[in-house]
Amino acid sequence: MARFMSVLLGLTLFMALAAGCSPTRTVVVLMPDPDGHVGKAEVHNANGRELLEASRQKTVVSSRWAAPAPATTASAEFIAATFAEVMAIEPPPADKFILYFHTSTTELVPASQATFAAILDSVRRRGAVTVSISGHTDSSGSVRQNEILARDRANAIRDLLIQKGVDAGRLTVSSHGQGNQLVPTADGVAQPQNRRVEVIVR
Repeated sequence: MARFMSVLLGLTLFMALAAGCSPTRTVVVLMPDPDGHVGKAEVHNANGRELLEASRQKTVVSSRWAAPAPATTASAEFIAATFAEVMAIEPPPADKFILYFHTSTTELVPASQATFAAILDSVRRRGAVTVSISGHTDSSGSVRQNEILARDRANAIRDLLIQKGVDAGRLTVSSHGQGNQLVPTADGVAQPQNRRVEVIVR
């Protein structure tokens, strides 16, 4: 589903990458997410509206009484010059990791040991503010068993991070059981890629 944001001029003047260039002129540029995904934004006021739906599309509102101008494409040079201060303080994209587990256990497969070490490195290197941990299972076993196992996997990774010195206050844990599969399967399928914990370091 496409992400969509509506920008009501006079109330909100920031969307993806937006800035007021003067007291009476506002420029709004639609920028992709760190993963490259481009959503949509509608800029509107009492005099009109303009839909932005492609990367680097731009609209300008010359005053509070003027309708948003027809969308054009902003050059890389324009973006760099106009939004240098905003881009300088923009946080780096989150680091995302996936850890895999042996069937019906909270034991990491050998290859995920190295991934765990990379998570620790990311936390320390970034001075992470938050670390999100979400547990998952495949669809073998009962729904109730999988809910418990997904939670146990997430908590096991949380505990390991705390043991390695990560501040517990920075960690959040969620679990999805057999829902939200990485590889969609029917019930009762033992899919290794679905037996996982996803970790997002911000």
